[in-house]
Amino acid sequence: MGGDGAVRPGRSGQSSAAPAGRWARIGASALVSAAAGVMAAGFVDWRAGALVAGLTALTYVLSGTVGRRVPRSSGPGPALRALRARGYRLVPDGPARHVAVGPAGVFLLAATGRSAAWHGPRGWRVGGAPADRLAQRLEEQAAGLDRAAAGGEADPDSADAPGPAPAAPAVAVILVAGRRPESVVELGRVLLSRPRPAVRHILARGDVLSAEQVEHVAERIGRYLDSA
Repeated sequence: MGGDGAVRPGRSGQSSAAPAGRWARIGASALVSAAAGVMAAGFVDWRAGALVAGLTALTYVLSGTVGRRVPRSSGPGPALRALRARGYRLVPDGPARHVAVGPAGVFLLAATGRSAAWHGPRGWRVGGAPADRLAQRLEEQAAGLDRAAAGGEADPDSADAPGPAPAAPAVAVILVAGRRPESVVELGRVLLSRPRPAVRHILARGDVLSAEQVEHVAERIGRYLDSA
C-alpha cells in the first residue's frame, strides 16, 4: 500500500530517498559556504569573501570524505592473523570456525557475525538466541578437541603417541560483532567476546605448550576434523 511511510528501494536496489537526501546536503553546504563568503566580503572585501567561501566548501568536502571512510574491521580476520603471528596454528573447521592451537592451548573460535546483548534475567543473547544454548553446543565440540589432542583411539605404540596433550582443556570462544560485550564474558567453559578482546585474552594466558607440542596437537586436531 502507498501510505505506510516506508522507504522503497529504486531499481538499483538502493533507497530512492538517498539521492534526494544527498542533494539536500549538497544544497545546504553550498548555502552555508555562500553565506560565509558574503559576510566576509561585507566585512573585508570580495577576495576575502571568495577565500572564506572556498575554505568552507572544502571543509564540507573533507568532512564527507572522512565520514565515508571504511571503519576498522571487527570481523575475525585480523584476530586470526594476530594469533598466527604469535605462533598459533589455525585449523579450519568450516567457513566460520577455526581451531587455534598455540602456547596457551587449544581454542575453538566460532565467528557468528551477529551482535550480542544483555537481557537481564534472560542473560546474554546472540542475534536474539540464548548465548547459553550456543555455548552448550560449543562446549561439547571442545570436549571432542580434547580427546583428539590427547590422541583419541591412537595406538600407544604408534609414531603418533609422543607429545603430551595440553595441560588445560580446550576453550570455545563465541566471536560476536558490534560493540558489546566490552570485555570477555565467561559462560562456563565458553567465552563470549568480540574478536579483539578475545585475542588479548588468549595472548595473556599462561603458556602450556611448547612449539613442538603445538605442531603435534595441531596435526592431531586436523586429522580429527578431517575425519568428522
